[in-house]
Amino acid sequence: METAILIALCMIGLIGTLMPVMPGSGLIFVGALAYALLTNFQVITGSAVMVLLGLMLVGSIGQFFITSFGAKVMGAGKYGIIGAFVGFFLGLFFIPAPGGSLLGAFAGAFICELGFAVKSQKESLKAGFGAVIGAIFSLFFEFFIGVIMVAYTLTLIWNSGPTKTIIL
Repeated sequence: METAILIALCMIGLIGTLMPVMPGSGLIFVGALAYALLTNFQVITGSAVMVLLGLMLVGSIGQFFITSFGAKVMGAGKYGIIGAFVGFFLGLFFIPAPGGSLLGAFAGAFICELGFAVKSQKESLKAGFGAVIGAIFSLFFEFFIGVIMVAYTLTLIWNSGPTKTIIL
């Protein structure tokens, strides 16, 4: 039963890595942690949980930096990069719909380049589009991290054999 729940959370989490609204790698981590707790850390050990936590953090934090890097590649200065970073984060929470983080990254880079860096509208638009391109790449980065997390978790289970569920 716990394996079925874990696999379901892993698959939902993997899909969630491609949807900015869902915390994909977080769901994968929660599923693995729940499995570890239910099996008294027989299969997924404390060390494995820490590895998965590290991967989850790399995937989540990497999204913000990759978005900012996209803006920089397209000509954004420090204000546009900060704007893309903050906009991605704010868009994720305040526009809870598909594309919210993309819109937030665009708006953040555009507004900061236009208002603080005093760049032209054309240059600011270019930085905004760079932030969107970076945000799209960041989703694929988190998906890649999610695949690694799921593969690692399922490998641990596959190699362990049968386990006993601990009733809480």
